[in-house]
Amino acid sequence: MKKNSKDIFTTLTSKISILILNFLTVILSIRLWGAEGRGYISLFIADLSMVSAFTNVFTSSSVSFFISRLGKNKLMSQAYCITFFITTIISIVLSLSKIAADVGVFLFFISTLLGFVTFHNSVYIGKQKINYFNLITVLQPLLLIIFMISFHLIFKILGVFQGNGYFAYFYGQALSLIIIVILCHLLTKRTLPESYKFELDRNSIKASFSYGWQTELSNLLQFFNYRLSYYFLQAISGVGSVGIFSTGVMITEAVWTVSKSISVVQYSNVLKQGDSGEARSQTLKMALVSLIASTACLSIVLLLPKSLFVWVFGEEFVTVKRVLLLMTPGVLAIATSNVFGNYFSAIGKLKILIAKSAIGLLATVVLSIVLIPRFHVDGACIVNATSYIVSSVILVLFFFKGNNRRQ
Repeated sequence: MKKNSKDIFTTLTSKISILILNFLTVILSIRLWGAEGRGYISLFIADLSMVSAFTNVFTSSSVSFFISRLGKNKLMSQAYCITFFITTIISIVLSLSKIAADVGVFLFFISTLLGFVTFHNSVYIGKQKINYFNLITVLQPLLLIIFMISFHLIFKILGVFQGNGYFAYFYGQALSLIIIVILCHLLTKRTLPESYKFELDRNSIKASFSYGWQTELSNLLQFFNYRLSYYFLQAISGVGSVGIFSTGVMITEAVWTVSKSISVVQYSNVLKQGDSGEARSQTLKMALVSLIASTACLSIVLLLPKSLFVWVFGEEFVTVKRVLLLMTPGVLAIATSNVFGNYFSAIGKLKILIAKSAIGLLATVVLSIVLIPRFHVDGACIVNATSYIVSSVILVLFFFKGNNRRQ
């Protein structure tokens, strides 16, 4: 328990550091390129998350689950090869469909590197090397800020990318990930010192896919729950509205820092404990801690005056606090249910995750069609909050249903 508390504390510290760095990135991008520039970056990040939902089948939870069973060689070989293949195909499709035509090369390059980093982070979680995981996840956004500002200044001096200054973000992201991938190889060699040998194995690929596709199908559906409103809003109100809405979403979702910190450690522990009474009891306690801590954090944010948000982000963002208020119930619901979701993932009950995400997505689609054309940003807030609540309630019900069955 002492180790759990230490891991949660160090992970929470790293998540808070990431939160501050991401917040600084948002402020800088808004100040440098306005609501429209921020909107383009937010849409790119959404596209990147969509690609990652496919590559994560072989780079995320399946790696943590199988690393002690299948070893580094098989998992790393298949993760790198399949990631490269998937990112190539999806980037070409998105570019040809003009969804990401202007940034297709960046989408391919960054999503490929991100897939490699995800693989290594999953190794660290599976081997309980939480300190390595925390180091990587903090260092990447720090390097992004440094390189983003550097490229912005270089572009300004050279007089290039005028009107598309936000491309500095893409170059900064790519360079930061190159450095992180190199560092990951060094840390993974310390974690698993045996020599790497390229080894593709059909049974290993089949096992990883069988486990990974269910988790990532849930994540892909959940991605649309979180971000489908961006695309509706872009089509109806323009990229500037996406910039404003995404900024509010980023601030409210920052509350999930506590929940994600707890969930990472809890997931690693449940992988070892299995579906035991101790694991279930610990999960329930951690969910309660997450709710209380998240409520406290969000309350502090909501007490901040509207004028402060205008001062930080600019006059275009006068409605950001309204976004926070409308999103609050849903954000707290997810802050609680994240812990239950990672519990189900660790014990292999992935169909529950798929079910909750699918039902949440259905709510997102129906409400987006009805509310966003009429209420624009306010409508998008209500859509997201409702989807968060629906999917969270389903997870909680499944958890307590399982507990009652065992009693």
